[in-house]
Amino acid sequence: MVALTALEKEIVILVAQGCASREIAEKLCLAEQTVKNYLCVIYDKTCTKNRAELTVFAFRAGLVDATNKK
Repeated sequence: MVALTALEKEIVILVAQGCASREIAEKLCLAEQTVKNYLCVIYDKTCTKNRAELTVFAFRAGLVDATNKK
């Protein structure tokens, strides 16, 4: 498993739930640009290139399942 911080995992979960960067920023009390910066780091750590690939990663890694809702 890729070593993600607790905050990075939370961002991955929210991405997998379909949240936009702005929504994630609001939910986690971060600046939108901070979320985007985290996403760049997360993409590197998970060897993904976009939100769709990151969502697949989240399901395969067991971070989310079909019952996770917004």
